[in-house]
Amino acid sequence: MSIDRRPPGAGRRWPSRLCGLAAGAAAVLSFPAPAFPQAASGFNLCVQPGSPPCVFMPGQPAEACGREVEAYIASVFHYRECLARESERVIRESNDVIDHWRCREKGERCRK
Repeated sequence: MSIDRRPPGAGRRWPSRLCGLAAGAAAVLSFPAPAFPQAASGFNLCVQPGSPPCVFMPGQPAEACGREVEAYIASVFHYRECLARESERVIRESNDVIDHWRCREKGERCRK
């Protein structure tokens, strides 16, 4: 038989931490879906590209940095296209809202 000379509770930290993590995870998962931010239907997230750090750091090999700059330029063009598409989508959506409102309130622009 061995004698445990640790102070009371010293050997029980791991199981209590595990229980705390499990309880936290259960609490987070118990929230209904609307509790978390939701993107609007049809929304496309346009992520702004970050500039390549090699441009601002001396001593970087020119050809490797050149490839990063080319990739950055391509991602900027994709970003601009994404913003244009999203802008058009929002304009169409707002026009639909305005049309529905005018139809409801004034009987104008009603669709059949």
